Amino acid sequence: MLRRFSKKNRNPPDGAASSTNDNERKYKKLVKKFLEFITSPVWSIPIASFIEGQSVVFDRAQMETEVYMEIHKEYSQLIDTLIECFCEDVGTTPAELIDAIKTINQQDISHHYKVSYYRTARSVRRRSVSGRPK
Repeated sequence: MLRRFSKKNRNPPDGAASSTNDNERKYKKLVKKFLEFITSPVWSIPIASFIEGQSVVFDRAQMETEVYMEIHKEYSQLIDTLIECFCEDVGTTPAELIDAIKTINQQDISHHYKVSYYRTARSVRRRSVSGRPK
């Protein structure tokens, strides 16, 4: 009896809650894809290359704020371009991505990183154990 009651409460007849759940699932899926994207080489390689290429400009003896502002502008453009490409690839808009990130619970995001870290650590441990001489 309790199962039937809980199932009835999960699926209300008006359909409003189900569309909310569909949006929530869609947002979670979008945020998950975005989190996977920002941990991928497609994201990290251009950023690392940019930082390495521009790092020589930052010298403690020099304080060229105009140059720093120009580098910041270029970096912002790089990030915008990467995000726009991601959105185009998954068939969404940057505005929808921002809405999804805002609505997703921060615990879900931290959970994703914990799971990702666990999988990485586990694979590293497996490689180190299997690579030991017997």
